[in-house]
Amino acid sequence: MVTSSSSSTTVTPVPAPTPRSTQTAQSAPAPMPAPAPAPMPEPVSSPAERGRIGLCQSELASLQKISPKTYAAKKASFDNLIRSASVYTAVRGDINAQTKDTMDALYKYKTNQMCSEIERAVMDGLIRRGESVK
Repeated sequence: MVTSSSSSTTVTPVPAPTPRSTQTAQSAPAPMPAPAPAPMPEPVSSPAERGRIGLCQSELASLQKISPKTYAAKKASFDNLIRSASVYTAVRGDINAQTKDTMDALYKYKTNQMCSEIERAVMDGLIRRGESVK
């Protein structure tokens, strides 16, 4: 830029324009859509059955205080049942409908049987403790 006054001329530098990049704005790349979640196998149990299993676990924890020896045996059986059911759940989506129906019934039966045994052990332990009071 050039300015002039009555006796002298002053030159003031003007900054050169900065070159523009080919991108108009510096923004983050557009987010990629999230991959679809892997299909989950159908649930083996209903919400009521899962509630029963939760109650069963709670009674098992109570059994530890009531009868530690009985608890150890029931806990080992319960854990084995859960491990087996987990393996079945992992492959359930890959098997035919008739096998699913059969295995669902088997695990429902085994779970109900195990929970009934735990419930009975809790009751027996509490009865023994109650009857020992004189």
